[in-house]
Amino acid sequence: MRFHLTYIALASLTLSFFAPAANADEQVGGDCKKLGETAVDPSGFKHKCIKSGNKLIWDEGIKTNTSSTQNKVDSNSIIFAWPSTTAKYITSVPIDLNQINSISKYAGCSGHNRDGYTFERVLTSNLSLKHYFYPIAQFQGTTDKVKDKVKVFAPFDGTVATIQLEANKGGMGRPKNGNGLGLSTPLDKNILFSFGHIYFLKSFKVGDSVKAGQLLGYASMSDAGFDFDIDLEGKSRASNESEVLGSIFDHMAKSVLGSFAEHGISPNQMKIAIVDRQKQPCDFNSGVGRTTADWVALKGQTIKTGTSSPQGSSASSSNTSKPTDAPKSSANTDSESSSFQKEGQACDSTKGPNGKASDGTQLVCKPGSDGKDIWQVKK
Repeated sequence: MRFHLTYIALASLTLSFFAPAANADEQVGGDCKKLGETAVDPSGFKHKCIKSGNKLIWDEGIKTNTSSTQNKVDSNSIIFAWPSTTAKYITSVPIDLNQINSISKYAGCSGHNRDGYTFERVLTSNLSLKHYFYPIAQFQGTTDKVKDKVKVFAPFDGTVATIQLEANKGGMGRPKNGNGLGLSTPLDKNILFSFGHIYFLKSFKVGDSVKAGQLLGYASMSDAGFDFDIDLEGKSRASNESEVLGSIFDHMAKSVLGSFAEHGISPNQMKIAIVDRQKQPCDFNSGVGRTTADWVALKGQTIKTGTSSPQGSSASSSNTSKPTDAPKSSANTDSESSSFQKEGQACDSTKGPNGKASDGTQLVCKPGSDGKDIWQVKK
């Protein structure tokens, strides 16, 4: 009898040890054997063996874009799980809306091709399943001056799950590319809320806790015309290796939606129906730039159509100059604010010769053909 009980106990332990994980998060926090060893899982996350109390466990990992020959985490131990379509975990506005001119629509044609599955499990192609944020003119070209930077905030109480250190690497047309920061939430363990092209307020590490509304850093707006992006990603890829991508507007608490509504933005504006997009596929090489079909302007703002978003461009920017400082205004609009001037408008050179148009064009106050001072394009 004792022999049979011992055998059953050992068999149970053996089965539990080799059983696959119940969900995609079991690997993170799972046992590892050697402190400091690393492994890359099939989704491209590099995990490190760390000490937690008296145990050795895998950390949440850093997303990589490499085909490293390091040891791979056994793919059988990670089981894909779909993100929730209804969870409302975004409890704080992730950007300063007073600094934003317009936002691109989910399933739009702006930026670059970013396709895959929607959270509703629809496989798509040739579109962009993300949102880009385009700042008002006074925040274009802001990388170095903290007071002028576009602020980004933690959208919920969560954990730093991924870090992509891309600062100053260049690429995609911007001289200073910024970093990527992915956050996880216990309210849906299958998603990552990811900022692209930002500079961190402090040095983060994987596993750090963040609080809703906490200032995390600033967008990298290294030249006029640039925008930055927010991705809502599935933590794991689908079985066919496609990404799983959702819209942040589907997962905002009522208070957050209220803040967007005050700026003229509602969720039904921010998504293009997949069936409608399939009827009009994107052409990412068309160079048509920002359009009202793909972008929504905030209240008091206008979209300068034809302005190209450089996200998908591989060309390097030839203009790295920063606009001169102009008086700041608390007004929401950048098209009629006293912070900006208009070419041909009367000016007073004794109050300062330099000015700036709402689109970022540098102006100078000097006599026109009739001898009166007017704002003219600076040459």
